[in-house]
Amino acid sequence: MESRSRYFMHCFLAGCFASSAGISAKLISSTALPTPLLSPHIRTGLCVTSLIVCNVLMWLNFTTAMQGMRTVTATSTTTTVNFVVSGVAGQLLFGEVLSLSWWVGISLIISGVILLNSDQIEEKVKTQ
Repeated sequence: MESRSRYFMHCFLAGCFASSAGISAKLISSTALPTPLLSPHIRTGLCVTSLIVCNVLMWLNFTTAMQGMRTVTATSTTTTVNFVVSGVAGQLLFGEVLSLSWWVGISLIISGVILLNSDQIEEKVKTQ
């Protein structure tokens, strides 16, 4: 059980880093978050550096997760975390509106991830 939760933690981290990379990319050209103490060139440099670091960390966590679980499980879990974190961050940082259709859509995605992984849950119950 410990190793399984370890791989899910890597999926969670990969999704968070993927979302952070997207946020960094959006901050490069966004004026939503003013930074009066930074020149535009320094801000752009920091955002690009953050984008690269987040992508590297995302791939490291994602490939680690795929070593211990099925590819479809790692991919679907990472993508779901990415969507949820990106949506909430967009709302909090950029004032984006999360409509009812967004919430319905993310609910369907989460349901799909559960269905994709339901056979692993059933196998685990049978082996115990």
